[in-house]
Amino acid sequence: TCFSRKRLNDVLARDAGECVICLEELQQGDTIARLPCLCIYHKSCIDSWFEINRSCPEHPSD
Repeated sequence: TCFSRKRLNDVLARDAGECVICLEELQQGDTIARLPCLCIYHKSCIDSWFEINRSCPEHPSD
């Protein structure tokens, strides 16, 4: 499943599209979290998301 409290926190090395939670661009230098399913989000966005949801925003059935 995508849901996991184990997230890899990192700084984005290059622009990577948009964060589907806040709809803002993921830009080089942003602090991100990468889920086990390899989806990436702004760290603050996914931390807030997991406070009320128990699955990846892009893989809700996992």
